Amino acid sequence: MDEKKIVEFHQKLTYERINDNHAHEAELKKSYKEILLNMAADYSEYRKHVPKFLSSLESNNTHSVFYSIELFFELYEQLMKTGEFKIFDLSIMENEADDNTIEKIKPIFEASFSKNNQQRLSEENFDISKLSDEDKKEMAALIIHKLKRDSKQLNWNKDMVDVTMMHFVFLRQILVSLNAIELFYHAVGILFDRLTTSEYYQAGRDIAEEVILSSYKDGIPELGYFSSFRLYSNIGSIHTSLLYANLSLTCILQKEPPYSEKYVKEVVWQGIKFFRNVGLYHWANQIYNNIPVGLNFLDYERRSLEHTYFTSLLYMMEPSLPSMLLDYMHKEREEIIGSGINEALPWLVTLYNVRRLYPQADFSPAGFGFFINIFEVMVPADTVKKYKDIIEADSADLKKHLKESLVKLNETRNTTDFVYDNKSAIGISSRLIEYSSTNKDASAFLLSMMLKSDYSILFKPKESKELAPLILPEVNIDTFETLYENTETFLEALPLRSKTSVNWLAFSEGKLYQLQLFNGEYYFHSVNEWSYHAYKELINKDYFSDLSFSDTIRDRSGIRLVSPEEFKEEEIDIAKKLSIAKLSIAGKSEGVYIVKDMELSKFPHNLFLNEMGDFIAKNIPVTNVLSTEWLLQTNGVALLPPNYSKSIWIPVESGDMALNWLYSGIENTLQEHSFEVFQHVELAKPLSSDINIVCSHGAKNISEVQIVFHENNPTYNLNAVIGDGKILIFFVCYSGSMKMEFFRNNVTSLVKRFIAQGYEAVIAPFWALDVTIPKYWLPEFLNCLDNGLTISQAMFNANKKVYEQYPTPAAWACLHLYGNPNLKIT
Repeated sequence: MDEKKIVEFHQKLTYERINDNHAHEAELKKSYKEILLNMAADYSEYRKHVPKFLSSLESNNTHSVFYSIELFFELYEQLMKTGEFKIFDLSIMENEADDNTIEKIKPIFEASFSKNNQQRLSEENFDISKLSDEDKKEMAALIIHKLKRDSKQLNWNKDMVDVTMMHFVFLRQILVSLNAIELFYHAVGILFDRLTTSEYYQAGRDIAEEVILSSYKDGIPELGYFSSFRLYSNIGSIHTSLLYANLSLTCILQKEPPYSEKYVKEVVWQGIKFFRNVGLYHWANQIYNNIPVGLNFLDYERRSLEHTYFTSLLYMMEPSLPSMLLDYMHKEREEIIGSGINEALPWLVTLYNVRRLYPQADFSPAGFGFFINIFEVMVPADTVKKYKDIIEADSADLKKHLKESLVKLNETRNTTDFVYDNKSAIGISSRLIEYSSTNKDASAFLLSMMLKSDYSILFKPKESKELAPLILPEVNIDTFETLYENTETFLEALPLRSKTSVNWLAFSEGKLYQLQLFNGEYYFHSVNEWSYHAYKELINKDYFSDLSFSDTIRDRSGIRLVSPEEFKEEEIDIAKKLSIAKLSIAGKSEGVYIVKDMELSKFPHNLFLNEMGDFIAKNIPVTNVLSTEWLLQTNGVALLPPNYSKSIWIPVESGDMALNWLYSGIENTLQEHSFEVFQHVELAKPLSSDINIVCSHGAKNISEVQIVFHENNPTYNLNAVIGDGKILIFFVCYSGSMKMEFFRNNVTSLVKRFIAQGYEAVIAPFWALDVTIPKYWLPEFLNCLDNGLTISQAMFNANKKVYEQYPTPAAWACLHLYGNPNLKIT
């Protein structure tokens, strides 16, 4: 396949995303199918093209999902409509192994590992020439039965994974020789389930690639791709999951029916789990409610499907779930209990969740209480402890669980994977926030905020070889100590100025928690007036992005200036609407640093109120320092030189009236402070001064599309405009806004992008910036920097200068400071 096909696909898909349309829909749908067909046809084609194609799907996130899901259901319906399915042969599992079987295996393993202790799943590594078919069947049954026993333990250690992988290399070879290779790939599914519940995500991805290669050699690539679909959907990686699901379905539909009934049933079940895991519950329920009647599910398979459906309703917080679930469990009681730990374990975890999320549900001995009591007898306490700790948030071991997750998460190599792999650790962090607040454990609170404040800004991708041995991390939390656990050392490392209040704002299940550090002491606060419902209503109504300011108003007499009294009334009205966000700030504070939970990314930090109901940023400097870890690494950063350089890009030559008006207001300031001024639309090279200012227009979705406009002409590549520097200032509407990405656990914004690219601080408007504001703001800001004030003090004074002209938050609070608050000239 010519790589141009993927390049063209990416260009058209990107065009649609940026312009929010479907101008190339027919072409993209056709091209998508052709690309999949070409990749599915040959392993080398798949390996050659999958990175670039997947990158296109990821970078166009919400737009590409539309095409991927539509194609999934088109292929899914084609498969189901055939109605031609063949029974999967499980007779090998009826063979019984004994001590003699084990004795026959030992010398085969010893001989193989004496020659090479690094064996590939896709290769023949063992001499099985002397084994009879009966021997091979007994050995296969032995390995798979052991796998099923081990799968009762949700959290595997390194040794269990290593031993299982050693067995799997052998298992594939003997099943190939028995012409029963499909059984191997269904066993791989059990392995991938345990790798994900054990949070060995990177190891799972590495093994998945080897499984795909093996499946091509075995002539059943649909099962290799399905294994990857199972792995990635367990993680919640939406684009990769759909890509592998569609590749699997594309491969199977190239073959003539009948199709393996086992494979088809797995597609149904994993499809429901996938849509549940990525929060698209409607599609999960649609698959469940439209299962073809011709598929014959065994009783335990049917109950597994039903359990998945009920957990989907649980995630949706369906009000009728408790009564529906209790009726179902009474009806299926004998079968569920009779199936042992394999069914009891997932039901027990589900009931723990129901008990917490539906406090009015019937947990009497005649209700769910009966089932919990039975299941707790059946399931060993240590098997379910971690999950119970996380759900109930009442155990000191939560901190231990989070540390274990962080150690495993550290193995992730790519940022695109990190924003999915961190889901489990973020879930633990949210529960630990509640525990740490109740128990006044500041170090646990800070540990939780590591991921909740978006660690992806600091994440460093790791290089890897095409072929490398499977290496799992040693999870020894006794040697895992964080800086936060030693208050004295932490305070020494934290770059704080005197009388600075540092505030961590954490979100957990609708509640807002505040931890404040002031003068070396921690204080826990409850944000009592916080209302998640009110916050979501503000977001849904675009309250923050719709904030606007004008110094004139039209009344019966015509157009007149807005009076100071009217501005004050506007400020009172805004404060009243934001009364849910009152923070406790130490009275003697002279500056405030804020670290926000990603869930609060859409709340502008300049609009938090103090306990008196007044805007904190109106009285003292406020900086969003992004994360504790990011702030720590600013300690010792080089300051600005006294003769720091300054550049500005303001493309007035485009004829843009607003930009010309803006320029007329700051032209003298630019001359006085020796700015290098660039007025052309196209730059010969990007701005690369200590302070770089970008002037243009932005739309409300700028945090996602990351493009700017002048005279309605877009500039797509901001890297052609913005080079290296220390301070980046955007006079671009909405450029300071932030939002959590759909399907990913990270924040997207222009601010984050350029902080990650090396800027120490970014100043940008959270909503539309009126062109009159910079002429008051910029000279004050620059003068304060020149006089040796920190950037946070200079920012505060500049905003106050705007306040003197326009005393409304829509004007003076528009520009926000992110990053290093201590930056100043030497």
